[in-house]
Amino acid sequence: MNNKLGQFVLGAALSASACFGQQDAVAKSLKSLFEGYRVNLNEALAKVKESDYDFKPAPEVNTLRGMMAHIADANFSICAGMKPEPNPNQNPNKVSWLEKNPGKAELTRAINDSFDYCEAVMEGWTDAKFAETVKRGNTERVKAYSALHLLGHTALHYGNLITYMRIKGVIPPETERQAAAAAKR
Repeated sequence: MNNKLGQFVLGAALSASACFGQQDAVAKSLKSLFEGYRVNLNEALAKVKESDYDFKPAPEVNTLRGMMAHIADANFSICAGMKPEPNPNQNPNKVSWLEKNPGKAELTRAINDSFDYCEAVMEGWTDAKFAETVKRGNTERVKAYSALHLLGHTALHYGNLITYMRIKGVIPPETERQAAAAAKR
């Protein structure tokens, strides 16, 4: 998505939220979706046996462990760009989670630390804050571009993880919650 399209999409969303009287609907929706991904990823980590963390459905794709580490690394990178500041997970004292071989506890901490960092970056943001531009390298974009990239990236790889879980016979967390809710009706 280029910067002009990103500004158009954000403008349309802001206009829609204003028309329907929902103050900061975009910011609230983004926060809700992001929190949902945190829950799903944590529940997935808890449901999948640690012995299956190195599973990959094909030789050319990442392991489940690698996918989770990649999500954590990307969260730090994308959200640092929204601040903007250097990626706090890529300084001389820290090693990328992809370069480690984290166990369940470390991987859960990495996911939660990355979500905590992103939520702190966006704490108190309004819809107008997403319209601000930020420069990273030679590129200047509205913050909404990075926020949408964050959600899209997390959704993409969580979708990959659903396939991994299904192959291993694990019911994805949100599917299990939906089935439980349907059973109560």
